[in-house]
Parts: sequence; C-alpha cells; structure tokens
Amino acid sequence: MENTSLKGIIDYPEISFIKNYTMEKLADDMVLWFKEKYKELTGKDIALGKADERRMILLAGAYFIYQGYMYMDDAGKMGLLKYSRGEYLENLGAIKHIHRKPAAGSTTTVKFSMKSKRTSAIAIPKGTRVTAGDNVYFATDEYSEIPAGSLSVDVPATCTSVGQMTNNYDIGDLNTLVDIIAFIDEAKNITKPEGGADIESDDSLRQRIYIAPAAYSSAGSADSYEYFVRQFHTGVSSVRITSPSPRVVRVRYLLENGAIPESESIARLKEYLSSPSIKPLTDSIEVLAPVKKTYSINITYYVNSSDQSRATNIQLKVVAAINDYIDWQKSEIGRDINPDVLRQKILNAGAKRVDIASPAFTVVDEDSVASLKSQSVTYGGLEND
Repeated sequence: MENTSLKGIIDYPEISFIKNYTMEKLADDMVLWFKEKYKELTGKDIALGKADERRMILLAGAYFIYQGYMYMDDAGKMGLLKYSRGEYLENLGAIKHIHRKPAAGSTTTVKFSMKSKRTSAIAIPKGTRVTAGDNVYFATDEYSEIPAGSLSVDVPATCTSVGQMTNNYDIGDLNTLVDIIAFIDEAKNITKPEGGADIESDDSLRQRIYIAPAAYSSAGSADSYEYFVRQFHTGVSSVRITSPSPRVVRVRYLLENGAIPESESIARLKEYLSSPSIKPLTDSIEVLAPVKKTYSINITYYVNSSDQSRATNIQLKVVAAINDYIDWQKSEIGRDINPDVLRQKILNAGAKRVDIASPAFTVVDEDSVASLKSQSVTYGGLEND
C-alpha cells in the first residue's frame, strides 16, 4: 500500500552514484577493454565467442566487480533521507535530535470491584496484574485504593509486553486477576487497550525526520502540530490539522491499519499537545477521532473462459484485492470513496470485468474517514473472452 504521508520525500529525484551503470554494460566494457589491450600488446585483433572461456572469465569477473559498484551506490544513498534505512537512517535523525521510538505496550483502565462495602480502604498495589488468560499481562501503573464505603476504583494499567499485538483486546477481555487481593471480587478492563506499537518503522522515522523542522515554529503551524502528533505515537498513520475558527486547532488522527483512536488515546494526546513547550498560549486545542463516512461494497465479477484453469486462484486474488482496497480506503483521513480504485485492483487481480453496484464515488470531508459498513461479493462465473 502506498504511504501517502511520504509523498513529499518520494517525489525527490532518483539518484544513482554509479550513473545508472548496469552489469550488462560493465560486462560489455570488460570484453571491449580486453580486446583493445590485447591488440595494443600483440598488434592482433581477437574474437571472443560466447563459448570462449576467456569471455566467460571476463563475465564472471564483471559479476563480482559489479557487486562492488552496488555497494558503493548503496553506501552513497545511505546518506540521503529518501533511501536511507536502519542504523544509517537513525544517524540521519541524530542531526535533528530525532530518535527511533522503541516498541511500546498498550494501556487501558481496569476497574477493581467488590460485592459489598467495607469500613476501611482496600489497597490496590502498583503492579497488580490482570490477564485475558493468554499469558499476556497488564499491570497497574500506580498505587490506588477503594475508599471506605465505596465498591470500586478505576486504575490505569500498561501491558508488560510490547508490540501492536497488545492492542488486540476488547472491553472486558482482561478479567482474570493474577495477583489476588483480599475482598476484590472482580477486575476487568473498562476501556479498549490502545497505544501498543512495534519498534518504529523506517518509513515512520523517515517521515518524522522530514517534518522535524516544523517543530522549530512557535506559531502553532499545521506542520508543527503534525510533527508532535507523530512524535507522540509511532502508530499514528494519518493526521489532519484544521482550524474551524480563529485560535482553535482541531486535530484528528488515525492509528495503524486505519484504526480509529479511542477516548484514552485522545485524552493522552490532548494532554501532550497542551504542553507549554508545544502549544502557543493563545491556541485552543481540540483532539477528536475522525468522523466515520460509511459505505458498502456490492459487486459481481467475472473471469475469462481462457483463464478457467486459474479461476480458483483468481478468485483468491480478487478477495485479497478487495481487502487491500478496504485497507487503502480507511488509511487516510479525507480520502474520497473511489470505486475506480476498487475496479482497477480487481482487474489487476485477473478478473475480466466487474459490475459495481456500490460504492458510488463519494467525497469525504477533511474531518472524516471512509468506513466499511457491509460487503457483498459475488463471483459471476466464466465468460467468453
């Protein structure tokens, strides 16, 4: 899937430190140089047929020499933001004090409850763990207690494991108390875990390095707010900054795979952006989830009779193409619902043609994101070419 947030970088000219020199050109040059040198030394011309062992030796040498050319080209590109990767990219980030973000565990809120009130407070130690029974644990971030005369308390908790997979729980899934506490009858998460992320990808780091100069602005520019939103969490995949009225800054964002942020993530981001070192004094910040613009997929597709032997494979590819379209459609705030993209993906998968009853082309506002409501995909069978 194309990463549109990197478009500004991708649009820079392609660079070759070996002037696009190819292995075929090197092999031809080596044969030519051999012939020229041979004539210089012997005064005679020489023919090197395709089966001539001397030609084969030259071609083998060209192969290994070209590896050196490739290493040189790659080494040069490691100093350019467009091409750099891994530790080289991290060193480019050091110039702007940008560091790769480590993997992080998701956070949630856990409610600890009792069936009957007590006359004394019940302590909930920091580090108290809950689990869904899958050997992944969430531990409370701070000491808390159920006050005397109360039945419950809500406590923030963070997963002791890291990675995007720590987001894969729903409300109520974390309902097994690992560290038993007297009088506590129930513990469960009351918010969906969010914020878990794998180690920051090269593309994410590259984008943050690219927009880092915007952070130098003290005027609250859209680019500077985007920089700090991406700085807040590596899992941010799309950001839209608008100003619906003077001094009001409205921030909407998506997480990885087009996930819409929940209330906890939104609250943490607002608190982060409200720091005096980020927000100009006169700005009023609103952090919101994108508005869902729902659409449905209702299509029938056909396969050429000449592709009968591949029909099953084509059907699998069409399903994958539709899923790719759904991911593409939901991955960018303000991206119009475009059936032509769906059609092209299905045809590229090998279908002969496709009838699209829905979706129709729909403009998506700058504060909204396309969200699939339902889908109906019908294989119409084979048709004559």
